[in-house]
Amino acid sequence: MIPLISSSCVLCDTSVNKEISLCDACQADLPAISHACRACGIPLDEAQSICGQCLKSPPKVDYSLSLYHYEIPIDYLITELKFTQKLSHAAILGFLLKQQLLKNNPKDLPDALLPVPLHRKRLIKRGFNQSLEIAKIVAKELNIPIENQLIQRSKATRAQTELNLKQRKTNIKGCFNLKNPNEKMPDLQHIVIIDDVVTTGATTNELAKVLKSAGVKKVGVWSIARAVLHHKVI
Repeated sequence: MIPLISSSCVLCDTSVNKEISLCDACQADLPAISHACRACGIPLDEAQSICGQCLKSPPKVDYSLSLYHYEIPIDYLITELKFTQKLSHAAILGFLLKQQLLKNNPKDLPDALLPVPLHRKRLIKRGFNQSLEIAKIVAKELNIPIENQLIQRSKATRAQTELNLKQRKTNIKGCFNLKNPNEKMPDLQHIVIIDDVVTTGATTNELAKVLKSAGVKKVGVWSIARAVLHHKVI
């Protein structure tokens, strides 16, 4: 159990005494996704359980959960984390994810969590991997190991935010590979990819392709936010 802390809400500056620096009112106002495609996580009308695109071309990912629309203030929290080193925001985002997972009471927990890898150059520039920082919170609460050395990002690609859907798929193709392909693959049948924002799903789908080619049977995605391509994402 994370101890309660006395602090100020990062969004409204109200005094709080809870596990994270986010007051109950601001948490309640977050742009939650109420219904989504079970395969890719894109928001849908309640009448649908899977989107037309996934029906037409099923992704390599088996299921997805995204908590929020990529809108204010979730976009602010993620941007501050990634570009101003507000690592305290990772604690908030990780808490929100693990809280929702506990609420969902998942029966089929994965064998491991895989934070989306950063290329070495970007990792050096940023100083940390935001997906790993979020994954640490979830891993500790649900007692799931993190596989951070399984896959590497071997190509320094253009930022996906600069590209359209077709370009994103081409840009990310082949950029992930097993870090130690000559070593025996760990016995992992079910892995969940952890990401901060999913937009087209090109990155997580590419990761799932590598995992399944290595023998993983089931791949899911847990992310903080789901964006659509015409929104500005980072």
